[in-house]
Amino acid sequence: MKNIPTKVLAIGIPIGLLITTHLKSLPFAYTVRSWLLLRALIKKAKENNLKPNGLFEVVSQDHRCYLDDIDYNQHMNNSTYNKILDFSRIHILYSAFARVMMEPHHHIFGHNGGVVTLFRKEIPPLAKYKVQTRIWTWNDKWLFLQHRFLLEDGTVACLAISKIVFKKVSGKTVPPKQVLELCGHNFDDPTIEGRRLHNWDIAQHVLSLDKIRDDPYSWTNL
Repeated sequence: MKNIPTKVLAIGIPIGLLITTHLKSLPFAYTVRSWLLLRALIKKAKENNLKPNGLFEVVSQDHRCYLDDIDYNQHMNNSTYNKILDFSRIHILYSAFARVMMEPHHHIFGHNGGVVTLFRKEIPPLAKYKVQTRIWTWNDKWLFLQHRFLLEDGTVACLAISKIVFKKVSGKTVPPKQVLELCGHNFDDPTIEGRRLHNWDIAQHVLSLDKIRDDPYSWTNL
């Protein structure tokens, strides 16, 4: 350190701190994080011979709210929740649907059709939090995922729902149950349908939000 000019230190230290505290916002950071996660999940799936997790098994990821995640209200920015949920969706797709995701001859792809987030408690700067994700319910078109953001003390900071649709390359929709069976999930347990129906009673109301497309009131006239 004695041989480093003072001017270099005066400039280098702040820049170093800025980069360190904003690593997730650097160019290609999101892509690199996605690639590293995929690499780990693919390795694990191969070790398990593409055997899926349990149908309703929870997958978890640990995160921390860094300075580039916060907004002017000094808590985690709303948009960050959706970015983090991308990693959760990748995680569960390669855990519960490994066969479809990793065997290209199926020509089936999972697409995110929308997210609903319900905020309950702020996540403060530098706080650690966990994101849990599981399959929630499905019908003939949509698979719903359930997410929750947990603070270290177990407080639920946010609840979220993602709806996934599976498509062939041709654009044809593949029913979620068919995809689940293709991936090795078993539906012999009678409690599965009961759980699906119970959760669907709530999830079906999310689909009513699509009616916003038919809003008759103009955006240009009062």
